[in-house]
Amino acid sequence: MAAELEDRAGRSRTRSLLRRWRRDDSGATAIEFAIVATPFLMLLFGIMTVCLYFFTNFSLENAAWAAARSIRTGQLQQGTGAYTGVVTLEDRKIAFKAALCSKAPSFLQCGNKVVIIAQSNTSFGGIIEPQCASNGTMINQSAAAFETGSASSVVLITVCYPWEFANKLPFIKFGNLNNGAALMQASVAFRTEPYQ
Repeated sequence: MAAELEDRAGRSRTRSLLRRWRRDDSGATAIEFAIVATPFLMLLFGIMTVCLYFFTNFSLENAAWAAARSIRTGQLQQGTGAYTGVVTLEDRKIAFKAALCSKAPSFLQCGNKVVIIAQSNTSFGGIIEPQCASNGTMINQSAAAFETGSASSVVLITVCYPWEFANKLPFIKFGNLNNGAALMQASVAFRTEPYQ
């Protein structure tokens, strides 16, 4: 009989503790926040990453369009205007890259990372697709073609940029180069003016 009374008292205490535990909701908010915060933060980082990617890509395209005007008008080829004294092909390459980098925002780190490929032909069908990377490695500027053409030529300018921020993201890794960077390309196609 004593064992039975002790057993009832133990069950009664257990029920009492369970009732108190069910009524106590002091930690529920913290648990709900933990459940909701993780997907919210992942979504927030994802949105910020996509915004940064498109902003960087837009900035690169805008700089390419602005710098390509000197080729479209023939200033770079003839060494006139801002390009007075630019005579050799190597000088043109350096001057065009400097013009592109001056139009690009400072966060692009344009100087040694950007590779510029310029092709020209008499028709749009004669231009071939440029390759900015080979086996996951960016090509060197010295290996890139730089043919700006002459009057009334079709020109394709391709700017290649390794976006290294893609390697530093906490949840998403979408870099396509060996070092984890994402390859960005901005292209400008046009026919030069009959400037001669």
